[in-house]
Amino acid sequence: MGDVQKTDKLMRIMAIITGIIALGESILKLFNISILQYDFGLIGGLFCIILSIFVIFLGIKPITHTPAILGVIGIVIIIFGVLLGGLAILLAAFIGALS
Repeated sequence: MGDVQKTDKLMRIMAIITGIIALGESILKLFNISILQYDFGLIGGLFCIILSIFVIFLGIKPITHTPAILGVIGIVIIIFGVLLGGLAILLAAFIGALS
């Protein structure tokens, strides 16, 4: 297996795992358990849940510009207050950008 395929598989696995992490943190955010002090409330939590599910789907079936999309989603998730999940998604985007 070539190096490009290895990093692509790693990005896909990381996207699925980090999507699950962000999903869990988003659900905790709905119960007012959060690392960050600022909050967008129920709307922000639901929006992060939708984005986390989208990240999991991108890991299962990637499209052409998946690393760029993961990077944008990671930044948006951090803005909405899900810190660890957003940073992990940015890490998956960085690994995908290497390929």
